[in-house]
Amino acid sequence: MNRVRALAAAVALICVAALGATGCATLPSSSSPQVIDTFSPSGAGLAVPTPVPDQEPDLLVRDFLKAAAIADQRHAAARQFLTPEAAETWDDSAETTIVLRADLSAEGGRGADRAEYTLRAEKVGSLDPGGIFREDVGQLEVTIGLARRDGQWRIDRLPPGVVIERTEFVSTYAQRDLFFLSGSGDSLVPDTRWTAADRTDLGFSLVNLLATGPRPGLESAVLSRVPSSVSVRPDETTGGEDVSGTSIDFTGLPVLSSQATMQFAAQVVWTLARADVPGPYRLERDGAPLDERFVDGWTTEDVRTFDPYPPVEPMRNALTAADGLVRLEATGARPAGGPWSEVRGGRSATMSHDGRVLAVVAGEDRAGPRRLLIGAIDGEPAEALAARTLTGPTFHPVDGRAWVMADDARLVRIGAGGDSPSVQEMDGAPIRALGSRVTGLRIDQSGAQLAVVVDGKVFIGALSAETGQPLAGTFRQIGRALGESATVVAWRDRSTIVVGRDTSEAPVTTITVDGAITTPLSQRNIAGPVTAIAAAGPEVYVVDQRSLLRLDTEAETGDRYWREINGLAAIRADPVVAG
Repeated sequence: MNRVRALAAAVALICVAALGATGCATLPSSSSPQVIDTFSPSGAGLAVPTPVPDQEPDLLVRDFLKAAAIADQRHAAARQFLTPEAAETWDDSAETTIVLRADLSAEGGRGADRAEYTLRAEKVGSLDPGGIFREDVGQLEVTIGLARRDGQWRIDRLPPGVVIERTEFVSTYAQRDLFFLSGSGDSLVPDTRWTAADRTDLGFSLVNLLATGPRPGLESAVLSRVPSSVSVRPDETTGGEDVSGTSIDFTGLPVLSSQATMQFAAQVVWTLARADVPGPYRLERDGAPLDERFVDGWTTEDVRTFDPYPPVEPMRNALTAADGLVRLEATGARPAGGPWSEVRGGRSATMSHDGRVLAVVAGEDRAGPRRLLIGAIDGEPAEALAARTLTGPTFHPVDGRAWVMADDARLVRIGAGGDSPSVQEMDGAPIRALGSRVTGLRIDQSGAQLAVVVDGKVFIGALSAETGQPLAGTFRQIGRALGESATVVAWRDRSTIVVGRDTSEAPVTTITVDGAITTPLSQRNIAGPVTAIAAAGPEVYVVDQRSLLRLDTEAETGDRYWREINGLAAIRADPVVAG
């Protein structure tokens, strides 16, 4: 099953009973990007609803809602259910709202030739132009009027916009990533969008979306080599020929340097490859190859250094309260040796992305102050600061400095090396504005986004591409279905976070960065609350009531249960991974 289908399949897990009383307000969603005029109808297996002769008005409205999920040709399928006048004037681009389930009641009454229904539903999301999903909550109530024309019911009055039930999105839309460049220009940042699940022009539509730029909130956190002036078209020279792969001809593309060409190709190639658009990718400028070295087409191997989801090794170290840093081996855990094994009272630890620096929050007395220790993993730790509470640490992947939130108020970044650690105050106001108690803080692997847990809620915000500072106004809550139960957060990869909770039911969940999919992980052999969490590739590590546990998320479904770490059973230990 490819990634798109796998994400769609995950929808079934969003509202499992494990979320219990928290309810479910998150679901996969999609949009009809306004920068693209046409959508191909979804796959052959999808029956497109059409009006049925002598159909009752309430059933016609329900089929209209199903048809509204097909955005092809300005919702042509849905317009069949309208009178000619309403079909002409209906503004389907005004707003698109995704609801959990639409309930209809004939409160407006029904006569021989007129009927009026009130649609009520729980909102779970809305769709912005360009396929951008935004979580939403609250109740939707709209009125739909119908008239009998030539003996058949048709809708003649409805508000602007589109209302679509979640189940229809599952079958007609898919989640796909656009890729932009991090501030350093050497890493890719996913920008998740939703488009029609099956379409013949997918490659061209995705590149068109790239040219419109990143979603609001990411503009100052990422760069792009795909300018808004560019337009794309199929390469007509290969029409009808038996040529594998995909050809895209760019017009309006300026001449790029060698480095910029590679960055441009990385954005385009990884966007297409992750969406299962077939390669190789023949990228052209006004009918000529973009780079003569790749006249036969680009592949992901040509831009492998930009791989947005590179392989990650499993956890190799852990931090124990009694024995400091330990190394995990097949035969068990043993002291890592050196000064870090002499650290006592360690409560959380993170390794830099290059594996050279370690940062540890220590404090043996549960009610006492916390100390941040930092230094080379094979060197001597140095104390950088002390505070009543320290949330983190987390490492920035570009400059290699560690971040912590001190006393829920001061955002600080610390650099190791030299005679003593360097400590710099940052602008913590964007985080303080979210609430009072910060318990989770993690920078993503590209350095473009920051995940935080504040007052039990999860937020994602952007980091400035120029200064690295958190950007005010970019933080948005995701995972609303979890309520205020979150305790800690980690990045599973660049488009998904994993959240630990203070509940016994569904204590660990994953959430896509756009907030569209919330999926509880296995509940077998784990007892919340979760007080620490980390991820390395397919493996997730948590500390529950009893010990440090690991879960292989790629194991067969029947084998997905939380297991203790060999040598650390019943020992207070925390995971140590890059991040």
